Amino acid sequence: MSRFLKRSCFFMFPLLIAGILIEVLTRNIPNDYLYKREYLDKHAADIEVLFLGSSHAYRDINPVYISANSFNASYVSQSLYYDYRILERYRDSWSHLRYIAIPVSYFSLFYSLEDSPESWRVKNYSIYYSMWTTYNIEDYSELLSNRLDINLSRIDEYYLAGQCNITSSELGWGGIDASDINSDLAEKGKAAAQRHTVEDDLYFDVNIEILHSFISFAEEHNVQIVFYTPPAFETYIENLNEEQLMKTVFTMQALDNHYANVHYVNFLDSDLFERGDYFDADHLNENGARKLTLELAKIVDN
Repeated sequence: MSRFLKRSCFFMFPLLIAGILIEVLTRNIPNDYLYKREYLDKHAADIEVLFLGSSHAYRDINPVYISANSFNASYVSQSLYYDYRILERYRDSWSHLRYIAIPVSYFSLFYSLEDSPESWRVKNYSIYYSMWTTYNIEDYSELLSNRLDINLSRIDEYYLAGQCNITSSELGWGGIDASDINSDLAEKGKAAAQRHTVEDDLYFDVNIEILHSFISFAEEHNVQIVFYTPPAFETYIENLNEEQLMKTVFTMQALDNHYANVHYVNFLDSDLFERGDYFDADHLNENGARKLTLELAKIVDN
């Protein structure tokens, strides 16, 4: 038996070393999550306007058009739960915070990152924001949460090919060039609307509780909250479920009416935006991001 164990250890030890090496190498590849956490670690105390949210903020809000000191801490598929976790992580650091701006899109009140096709992103909050988010051990490891070929490809691209994985601007905007416009807005709009339409409201009450947590935090810290529904192209809007959309809009209007520190603005079908402002049917390009950010600047820069 001891010979068997020795042989097993002989073969397992190189695998263990290889696994540790892959974990270390992948964790040290610069990425947007790590960049944003390190930025907030250094600058949270200076931020006056904090943008949170999903890709509807990441692509649509460019803080360079805000006069106040601002930062975009949103990211692709980021749910309200993780928005609040980021806010809470720096609870004692927001000494100059005046506004929190959060998109409440068609899907936001019905969405959970953990129960979505993008659930693999949970590990990025566990690893790079040092959050305890789940009991799944794979969500605390790059090696366990990704296929081996994906991790090896990432290692090759960064360490050998020198490719940069950071897509955020200095202030956190995930910009798309104004010349980059998706030509198939009809089909993509329909597909996105269907993808964002839910069969039930399983997560609705949970997300409403999170919104109230934001409001309580804001009241405690004398901060204003701007909830907004971002603009979308007509091919997206015309394929939305009216009940889901109205439940979102009415809920947000009710919060606006009830709380003095809450402002809700609905840009969904705003005529300020035209086809040339969109990358795809529910994301803006550089032109559109400038327009939307300037509209929000009218509130947060006052």
